[in-house]
Amino acid sequence: MKSLLSLVLLGLIVACSAVSPPLLAPPRILACDDPETEHAAAVSVNHINDHNLHGYKQVVNRIEKVNVLPRRPHGEIFFLELDLLETDCHVLSPVPAVNCTVRERTNHAVKAECDVKLLKDNGIFRVLAAKCHSSLDSAEDVAKPCLGCPLLSHLNDPEVVKAAHTGLNTFNAKNNTGYTILEISRGIKRVYPITVHVEFAIAATNCSAKDVQEHATDCHVLKGDEAQFGFCKATVIQNLPGAVEGAPLEEISVSCTIFEHEPRKAHAHLAEHHFGKKIPSPGVGHTILDLAHSHNDTHASHESHSAEAGVPVGVVKRSVVLGPGPQICPGRIRHFALD
Repeated sequence: MKSLLSLVLLGLIVACSAVSPPLLAPPRILACDDPETEHAAAVSVNHINDHNLHGYKQVVNRIEKVNVLPRRPHGEIFFLELDLLETDCHVLSPVPAVNCTVRERTNHAVKAECDVKLLKDNGIFRVLAAKCHSSLDSAEDVAKPCLGCPLLSHLNDPEVVKAAHTGLNTFNAKNNTGYTILEISRGIKRVYPITVHVEFAIAATNCSAKDVQEHATDCHVLKGDEAQFGFCKATVIQNLPGAVEGAPLEEISVSCTIFEHEPRKAHAHLAEHHFGKKIPSPGVGHTILDLAHSHNDTHASHESHSAEAGVPVGVVKRSVVLGPGPQICPGRIRHFALD
């Protein structure tokens, strides 16, 4: 009888051992400036830039934190906290972000703080989720290197909007195709002389330049293979009446770059995103779906999710308390610090 009971107990032990999942390895500790972490950050920023429908491309300024957890049945999950800086390349631009110029502090820099979750499996990173919000450099910090430098205006400022349309009309007057404003992405005003500088994205319509100005409501943005986008910078200077004899009341300069057609998934929906759904450009009081450009609404954010296959990540508790060691995070500042 005792032998039979022993056999039953032994069988239960073997059965339990057979179904018990293998223990997960403890989390790895990586430095923020480790090449593997920087690789994950680069993949993250590419994902953010590819899925952002507003504003400008971003680059890494600093890796604030990295956590690496094992994942069943294989692979690892990376959690990154990133500080990004805005460049002067619009998200429509085909220029890679690494080749774009970072916006200087004297030009009122914009930073983004992002939390990114990635899966690394067989040496390949894939972004599972990304959440970002952005904010302007403070007026005090802008004034430190450049006292009197102008600050960014709200994107829905009437003078900024007027300058954008003035610049567009000037550009359309020199072209056969009629373009319309996709979004106003940046505006700055100066007091003397009264000057408005504005940057805006444009999209080609099915109308001529003349018709788009006279019958704008009848014109539609081209889509699909016919879609054409561009980016403009315009400056409008108001001259005081009689200040200079014979001088026009308004001086207008505008330059636009029309991008080669690039069938990208995110950009294919730009027209519907801005026009079809009537979603405004980032502005005061707006909650927007935007990965990294909402400087007039710092509470606005956007999460980009993709399904994660497999069993959820397990967390292994440690019984050993780590003593103080060298600081491995945050990482180095690549450009300049924004508080």
